[in-house]
Amino acid sequence: MGELIPIFAIFFTIGVPVMALTTHFVLRPMVKDIVGAMRGGSKDEVLELHRQVGELREDVARQESQIAVLIEAESFRRQLETSS
Repeated sequence: MGELIPIFAIFFTIGVPVMALTTHFVLRPMVKDIVGAMRGGSKDEVLELHRQVGELREDVARQESQIAVLIEAESFRRQLETSS
């Protein structure tokens, strides 16, 4: 458990703010579009919103898988260090 603390520290120090900024810049135009669509947008706008939401879901899934790979790689590196 002690070897995970630096990983989490790095993740929460760098990863979370980067993901928050990315999400902010992605969500800001989407929220604006959603509000516009709710006020009487066209069918094309609604389809565009569905496409954007799909892309956002794919991006989040990709980021989660990359984080899992990084955590696994760091764990493997630490195992190699302790076995040497």
